[in-house]
Amino acid sequence: MSAGTTALVLTALGALLAGCSGSGHPAAAPKPAAAAATLADIPATPSADVPSAAPTDLSALRLPIEQYVLTPADNALLNQASWVLAGDCIQHHGVTFRTPTALTHQRSGSEVPRRYGPADPAAAAQYGYHKAPVPDQDKVPTDDMASLSQADRVTVHGCLADAQKQLSGDAAYGSSRIGEQINSRSYVKATADDRVTAAFAAWSGCMKTAGYGYASPIDAYNDLHWGASPTADQQEIATAQADITCKRQTNLIGIWYAVDAAYQQQQIQAHQAELDRDRAAEQRQLDEARKALTRSPGSN
Repeated sequence: MSAGTTALVLTALGALLAGCSGSGHPAAAPKPAAAAATLADIPATPSADVPSAAPTDLSALRLPIEQYVLTPADNALLNQASWVLAGDCIQHHGVTFRTPTALTHQRSGSEVPRRYGPADPAAAAQYGYHKAPVPDQDKVPTDDMASLSQADRVTVHGCLADAQKQLSGDAAYGSSRIGEQINSRSYVKATADDRVTAAFAAWSGCMKTAGYGYASPIDAYNDLHWGASPTADQQEIATAQADITCKRQTNLIGIWYAVDAAYQQQQIQAHQAELDRDRAAEQRQLDEARKALTRSPGSN
């Protein structure tokens, strides 16, 4: 994966990976990870039902793998329950530590509107290629980890790891590892697919006509100029708006999504048993998390 592709896919997908570090919370101490499943090497190129016109409502599109991986809202629920359970353990050991508050208003819908770069003209008009600001109530407060002694940090990490184990049981904590692998691999494979690179070329031609010299939307997204300022300037906003216009004119997102989904479906069929197992484990964790929060008088 190129550096540019890495930057776009990480931003587009958001915090899908499970665990405290994925939500901005202090990470638990390293622990032995469950053996990661290996994706089957499927050399055949899957067929894709590419729409003839650009989709008008990206939020209505769901990638096949989304039913097997946790959403940001799911991860926020697990993290909140983990810290609630860990809190009793931390207090029992006599450590004074302010556990992070719950993340709110996390996404639970389709990831498609964020996966392929700017797609919303209204958002682009305000933020260009920058992320929209996070509401104050969604910000994670600074925790007290830095003020703790090394011994107390070990205690806190250990309590958090134990809490996660309470939620996950014999399964790996958080989202399906193989599901996350499929989610990221399909993006990379689709981005290199001839059908998508042809759409990139068409998009690039459209952008050239508008006065912009980018070979792909990934290059536009990762233009170093955008990082020079904390907010979008008029040049960035104009570029993002042209980007979206050209995506629509060339049906780039429709093609990209269709090919991406085809690669995912191919891998899902090859790993159906593992994904079904992981999905059941995810649901058990979420059920245990809700029970933990229901039992806790201080939870929201």
